[in-house]
Amino acid sequence: MTATRTASPALWPLLATLRSRLSFRFSATGRAATALVTDGRGFLYGEFWDLGGVRPHCRVVPGLRYDADGGGHQLPNDAVPFDDGAVLLISSGELLFVSPDGRQRPAGLLPARPVVAAPAPDGSHAVFFVVRDASSDHCSAWWWPGPQAPVRRLGGLSPLLARGGGWLDPGADRYVLNVRDGARTVPSAYHLRTGECTALPIDPAGDDIAWYTAPHTGEVLLVSAVESEDEAHQLRLFRPGEPTRALSAPRSLSGTATPVAMHPGGGLVALHVVDTPHRSLVLLDTTADEIRPMKAAEPCVLGAGAWSEGLSGTSRLWTLSIGAGLPARMVAHDPDGWSEVRDGTQAGTSDAWAPSWAERLPGAEGEIEAIVCGHQDWRSARQVVMCLHGGPADRWALKFSQLFQVLADEGVTVIAPNPRGSVGYGDAFHGLIVGAWAGPDLEDVLALARHIHRSRRGGPVALYGASYGAFLALLAAGMAPTLWSEVVAVAPFLNGDRLYPEASSAVRAMIDRLGGRTVIVDAAGPRDVLAQLPHITAPLVVLHGEHDRTIPASQPQRLVSELGRLGRRPGADFHYLEVAAAGHAPLDGSAELHQAVARFLAHGEWAAPPAAGTCCAGPAPGGRTPTTT
Repeated sequence: MTATRTASPALWPLLATLRSRLSFRFSATGRAATALVTDGRGFLYGEFWDLGGVRPHCRVVPGLRYDADGGGHQLPNDAVPFDDGAVLLISSGELLFVSPDGRQRPAGLLPARPVVAAPAPDGSHAVFFVVRDASSDHCSAWWWPGPQAPVRRLGGLSPLLARGGGWLDPGADRYVLNVRDGARTVPSAYHLRTGECTALPIDPAGDDIAWYTAPHTGEVLLVSAVESEDEAHQLRLFRPGEPTRALSAPRSLSGTATPVAMHPGGGLVALHVVDTPHRSLVLLDTTADEIRPMKAAEPCVLGAGAWSEGLSGTSRLWTLSIGAGLPARMVAHDPDGWSEVRDGTQAGTSDAWAPSWAERLPGAEGEIEAIVCGHQDWRSARQVVMCLHGGPADRWALKFSQLFQVLADEGVTVIAPNPRGSVGYGDAFHGLIVGAWAGPDLEDVLALARHIHRSRRGGPVALYGASYGAFLALLAAGMAPTLWSEVVAVAPFLNGDRLYPEASSAVRAMIDRLGGRTVIVDAAGPRDVLAQLPHITAPLVVLHGEHDRTIPASQPQRLVSELGRLGRRPGADFHYLEVAAAGHAPLDGSAELHQAVARFLAHGEWAAPPAAGTCCAGPAPGGRTPTTT
């Protein structure tokens, strides 16, 4: 059926104001943060979060606006914020200081993009850099003393682990780095004045990594690899003048606990706890070695946090977080509980978004986690779509999804499962699909679809999949044709063995690592899309990017050729759209394609967009013109 409606959904004006953050960083004191963002209209600019005042807020950095397509300028790829509103931009190795009023001043040149950019712990205009040499693993240390002088080289460094570390004192004299010594990592203090790098006097526990530091006390939080049946890593604390000690309190937590911030005065570490499907933040008191729960709704932390001291002396923990069906925002925890600061855009301040939540739902051999998004409960919703993630080493996370919001706006409730083989649930869970692509994961998809069908007592469920998820979706549509009302496959392949000869070296390495060339054959038939095509009865839409370097367009073209050989009618039984100039994610940046997919899954109506050019958010500004094959 061909759609005749042309009006855009009501949420598109909101989606057009969404920001995609390409980088995010707190200032050294936690009183400010900055991000480089794109607005979906082809421009890159900066946002500044003032977190230390009476009324924290987010504003645009004045004078900082670039054509995201380049426009003859080298685009910044990182930004370091300072408490007064100034920002230091990093464009590969070029440094540019932007004052609070938007005036710009060159600040020198680094030999490459730094792997460490650490503003001085007192919040002043000064930054310590570590740059990895292009021809070796060795590094060099650099210091930018502020806008009054250009950046200068301090000296050479041994090979480093870029992750972790921090200031060891408030005067910016010593910085903790993780030095590689053969197979070991040795937390070491780099002395900026002398250029010496000395190992910290810690009691080694195997492979130790300095994760966070407290500059006012010299404490260092260590993540140590241990040989134990109960745990693979252990949190330990180094405090000057005391023996290094293990922190046992985190063992009382179920799930996995990841440190996200350490108080600059020591004594407290914020832990992000993931106990599927629940997520929370807790405080680890390193002095008493005990856990302090936070008395509030649980945010879903996306990145590292930072502590700051407010005007009243109150300590606040800030994190860039996302909640159920909300774009990114800043949340803070203090003795009064939780508060939040939104980015000031229409999208960020709107409360019209469909909520998202996690549910445990039945798979083939036990419960699996699924992300649900919609304005209606899936049990009573008019239409439900099951969305299958790519990968296969991937998962759906509880975060804002433009696609899910577009589907919800068309009256569709999304169920996005993480079947066996998804990452984030332990190596054993993920390892179940190694050498068994479309084995346990496809069994979970079909079992969940049958459960949804029974629970709703309604018609079939719509099905959407991208990349590996499109491979699963096409197999599911053929192996259980009565379960599905409509099927959308974005960037599909036929099976791992058929893809292998045509794939890039990186994709072939992934197929080898995960045993993707092994094709399961059982009573349901081979896990091969061409073999299952004759059984598919649901209306089908296949989308692919013309310049997809992950899955070449020859894969869906063979699919389309086989559909024609089977007598299926293009434009009636199936639709194929090859999007010109698009890559592996052909929907990115296109309002029309998102809307067309949503209408097809909601109503069974497909109308190929005459031009997929309206950008809403994300890294694909400008127009795209699709061509139909």
